[in-house]
Amino acid sequence: MDLLPADLRECLRGIPSIGVITGAGVSVESGIRSYRGQGGIYDDPEEGERNAEALSGPILRSDPDRTWRVVAEMARASAGAKPNAGHEALVRLEQGVERFVLLTQNVDGLHAAAGSKNIIDIHGDIRTTRCMSCDALARLTPEMLRELEAAPRCAHCGGVLRPDIILFGEYLPPEKYARIQAEMVEDPPDLVLAAGTTALFPYICHPVIAAAETDHVTVEVNPEPTVLSDVVTWSLRGTAGQLLPAIADAILGVS
Repeated sequence: MDLLPADLRECLRGIPSIGVITGAGVSVESGIRSYRGQGGIYDDPEEGERNAEALSGPILRSDPDRTWRVVAEMARASAGAKPNAGHEALVRLEQGVERFVLLTQNVDGLHAAAGSKNIIDIHGDIRTTRCMSCDALARLTPEMLRELEAAPRCAHCGGVLRPDIILFGEYLPPEKYARIQAEMVEDPPDLVLAAGTTALFPYICHPVIAAAETDHVTVEVNPEPTVLSDVVTWSLRGTAGQLLPAIADAILGVS
């Protein structure tokens, strides 16, 4: 069964440059809950509100243990996860085209684990920590994750560690935002593809809108309609694990 429309398949064949934007939906088939949408972390209003509040800069500063209880749960959920067919398809694309950039909102590290190289992980990595006192970086070990119930402490100075991710109410890293502008907005790739994201943040939807306004090919892959569905050239309903391999095959000429 051909998962792609014939005109899309023809349009994609041999396309030389690709920008991909991914959200939590890409990792669902690896066993990690998405954030929004059916079954997501924020799907239940009360649970979602509690989690969003805990995952905020002000709560981290006033009650780091509360933030870390939610972070530890998320990190444990992703600790045993493996890249799925969607992640692997993006690796094939990066290896097979002239230019490739991957902007991800995901903090689970699965794109890097699969083998993707040119990644803008705009929200960081949930298993990396940064000391709030001395700024030292470290990694959460599986042993730490199993027992983590409170904010961990820095091995160098004893200060409180924070997860090296962007929390609600915090600014984006300027160097990563600059890469989005340079690699995806000012000089859009021939194809801009959004997969597994509701694209509610302006810095996520803007590269797609900018590409669409300059007549570049734009594609959305998502099980449900999003704010991008009426913007893109093609809006495809389905999972990343189903559709990204088919898109990669079309671009790379795999029959």
